[in-house]
Amino acid sequence: MSSLASETDRPLDSTSADEFGFLDIAKKLAPSLAGATTSDGMVIGIEGPWGSGKTSLLNFLQMELSKLDRDKLHVITLAPWLTGDTGNLVGELTGAIADILEAQEATSSGWFQKGKKKAVTYVNLFRDYGARTGRRLAPIAKVAGIFYPPAAVIGEGLGQGAEYLQSLGRSPTDAEVKKLISDKLRQFNHQFLVFIDDLDRLEPAQAVEVIRLVRSVADFPQVAYILCYDRSVLAHALQVGLHVENGDLFLQKVVQLTFSIPLPEPFDLRISLRTKALAVFREVMKREPDEDEARDIQHAVDQQGAALRTPREVKLVMNMIKFTFGNLVSDINFADLCRISLIKILNPPLYRWLENYLSVRSVISTGDATVPEDDIEEMGRTLGEILPSAVANSTRSIWSIASFIPGLQHDEKPADRVFQTENGSKIASYVTHKRLGSPRHYRFYFALSGPRTVLSDRAIADLVRLADENPALLAEKLVEHINAPREVGKNWFEHILERFDIQFISQLSVAQMSGWLTAIADVTDFDLANNADPRFFALSAADKARLVTRDLVQTLRERDPVQAQKVLDHIFNEGRALSWIVSELFRTELYSHGRFGDQSRGEDKRFLTSEELDKYNLVLHQRLQQAAETGALGSQPGLSGVLYSWREIAGDDVPKKWVEDYVQDDANLLSFLLEVRGLSVSDKVYRPLKRRSVDLFYDWDTALSRLAKIKHSGDQTRLEQVATIEQAIRDADDRERDD
Repeated sequence: MSSLASETDRPLDSTSADEFGFLDIAKKLAPSLAGATTSDGMVIGIEGPWGSGKTSLLNFLQMELSKLDRDKLHVITLAPWLTGDTGNLVGELTGAIADILEAQEATSSGWFQKGKKKAVTYVNLFRDYGARTGRRLAPIAKVAGIFYPPAAVIGEGLGQGAEYLQSLGRSPTDAEVKKLISDKLRQFNHQFLVFIDDLDRLEPAQAVEVIRLVRSVADFPQVAYILCYDRSVLAHALQVGLHVENGDLFLQKVVQLTFSIPLPEPFDLRISLRTKALAVFREVMKREPDEDEARDIQHAVDQQGAALRTPREVKLVMNMIKFTFGNLVSDINFADLCRISLIKILNPPLYRWLENYLSVRSVISTGDATVPEDDIEEMGRTLGEILPSAVANSTRSIWSIASFIPGLQHDEKPADRVFQTENGSKIASYVTHKRLGSPRHYRFYFALSGPRTVLSDRAIADLVRLADENPALLAEKLVEHINAPREVGKNWFEHILERFDIQFISQLSVAQMSGWLTAIADVTDFDLANNADPRFFALSAADKARLVTRDLVQTLRERDPVQAQKVLDHIFNEGRALSWIVSELFRTELYSHGRFGDQSRGEDKRFLTSEELDKYNLVLHQRLQQAAETGALGSQPGLSGVLYSWREIAGDDVPKKWVEDYVQDDANLLSFLLEVRGLSVSDKVYRPLKRRSVDLFYDWDTALSRLAKIKHSGDQTRLEQVATIEQAIRDADDRERDD
């Protein structure tokens, strides 16, 4: 499809059109939704404003539910806004359930078949119940003739279980029939998921009828309702339709599990919540929490649960914990799940603020974005309004969340309340333990899936495994990550390199460190070729690859000096990223050892000994000479860096002679001149071409003379290159005059 084609407003039903992760969420939600049918009349709300993708999520949920191995699970979809007839909604539902039960039991030899030929069947009664209880919005003429038969007749048709109605000695009421239906549904042991979409589009009276359906008329066992709506719109409709003072509060009584229901708490409720939470932990983890885990869970419940006010709030918090933990046990921390669940139910504005703050902090921590000062101040101001107390132990104080949310502090200045520098070891601990404050895990607590800007722990673990088992395949995977598009910030290769902090490296085996070192030395030139744009005031991927290599080699020396030497020999003798090895990895070592310049550094900043430096200097001299002889040198990415390093490895004459031969071809001359441009930034980025940069390798005047001849040749492609070079020369002249 053309990228200019208009975007349809229809809900998605194709996984290929899923741009924003609805399918991933559906995969996580589907098993839990299916499990909700074991409760009596469970109602789950999927909330969101119009156009946020609620119906698309429903479509994906139905796709995922169909894949579950549950032959007794049935999905029913009601569309009151589409049909416009909520008066018959109860009848639609009971009729649909009756049809399913009739089909399922058609070959049964049980009570259903035995009573089928009698005057009244269970399914008949089910349908009559639906017609009668849906009467309020239906024309009176349609229901006037619907009566339940006498109890004795019902008993004859239904057999076992009807004694209760027979004892009445009269025709049963709706409530009495509902009780019988509920009892029979339990005997059937079939489960039903009922989807009702677009509640926020209904008129107030219609919205009230739907709520009556799910919470009174048809709150049957083995039936769970999934409602889709905009909370504020539906709450207002209920307020008008029911003439109540607070429609939102009424909606709270109807929906048992949502993603944003605020509610309040005393101390005994915390004990109840902690007891139930620990039971969930034991069941999912199949073990007792250790001492630190138990202490953290208790602290989470005691601190964030101080605002609990009703048992219903405990149930709501527990629903969220149960709903989330089983599916995300390997991606989240249980104590932090308790914290965010309590915050979500008891302080929705803080929950929404945290989701925004942690998402912004995540992209800042990965270096993919920065935040304007006015946005920082606004976030700090909003946080101060949500948590205004200055008392450290108050749940209405910033200090109450600063212990598990990084970068927060109480301060009179709004901008100083947020995005404060955090200790590196503390952030590493957040990541290791998959805490809410981890930039790699925070989103699991809000969206049931990881941040789209980071690779998952599983993906990184797969790469680590390849480093041990198949370094060549690891290199292929890294090239794929270099080439794969990433919507924000750096490429995926650079993102992977940033995972190599001290803690990550310390957990690698000798074989894994060796595999990573050889793979990085094989692929980094691909990054140089694909990501050549200059980067000011930040490390490039090549810089980060060098630092990772240094840290890996230093750690490998401590663990296995012999293996470290073997890996170094492989890197410098066979590493395929020759440009990076020469211009970045080795050249930095030359300067760190004080062989050139004035940047001599301590031993902790080096990874080669002086003897190794001399040894690999000879190796690289030979490799560069060989590349020059085979013609491969001219195609190296970052050629200027290679040439400068070659001068330091072999002296001035060798690279100069090669350049003089190389630029005999006009195309190579233009390529060389473009390559040796410098970098400068003021009001914009400049690429000045200075005389001294060219004279190091080729005569400046000769280059200008040949440039003039090329300009008059009329070759359009070369004319564009000539124009770029001439502008670079003018930029250099302007900069020198300014200096």
